[in-house]
Amino acid sequence: MSTRWHIGAKHLRGAIAAYAKRFDLLEVRAARSAQAPAAGSPDRTGADGAPGPSIATMRRWRKSVPPHFDFAVVAGPHLSRVKTSDVVDQEIEAAIAAIDALQARCFVLRTPPDVTPTSLWRDRIGKIIARIPHDVTHFVWEPSGVWEMPDAAAQAREWGVVLALDPSREMVPSGPIAYLRLRGLGETQSFSPIALERIVNAVGARRDAFVIIETDTAQTEAKRLRQLSRKSRPETVGGAARLIRPRGDIIVRDDEQE
Repeated sequence: MSTRWHIGAKHLRGAIAAYAKRFDLLEVRAARSAQAPAAGSPDRTGADGAPGPSIATMRRWRKSVPPHFDFAVVAGPHLSRVKTSDVVDQEIEAAIAAIDALQARCFVLRTPPDVTPTSLWRDRIGKIIARIPHDVTHFVWEPSGVWEMPDAAAQAREWGVVLALDPSREMVPSGPIAYLRLRGLGETQSFSPIALERIVNAVGARRDAFVIIETDTAQTEAKRLRQLSRKSRPETVGGAARLIRPRGDIIVRDDEQE
């Protein structure tokens, strides 16, 4: 099985058509309202907490990129805190509308550090998962804080969702889908070919690997990842109940990210 790689950068800079010539994945935060943002509001991806684009803009983006280009809708800031409120209900409605407008392959719920591995928070996350249609859209959960990755991976399997992580610091869970976020250690940091090769080996053979590269050199690293993935002949790893440990340590040392 040959893994299909979908690679994007942290932010959309410039026109979507120009971005699509360099990448084939974009994270988009849905605006709370399905209507256009208020006058004077920025019409942007909103992955950093800013207001997201309008539904009309999303539909235009979908028509402006090739069919193979993929979108991932990111949960709004209130929904990410997984507490019940009217605002959360609005963000769920906005997320569903965005998924439909973009024909998004993924929905990403990034929970903050105060969402801990207690039964209360697990129950709240489970309720949100039940409200987001994910028959054709992958539900991706990206925890932070005190969650241990083996425990988070087991919980994700129980929910039937994809666990997102940084493969340079954590082992990649087995399964047909991987969702990865490559974070540089500083604004000028980048991942070396050796570090990227280890990541490709860690992903191995699966159906899809969605990758967001959060460095200033994302375009260069995207090219390298694609080249390395074409050269690699990963072994098929069976068993969905364990984590994949690649040959050698996947943890990337600081000096390898220069």
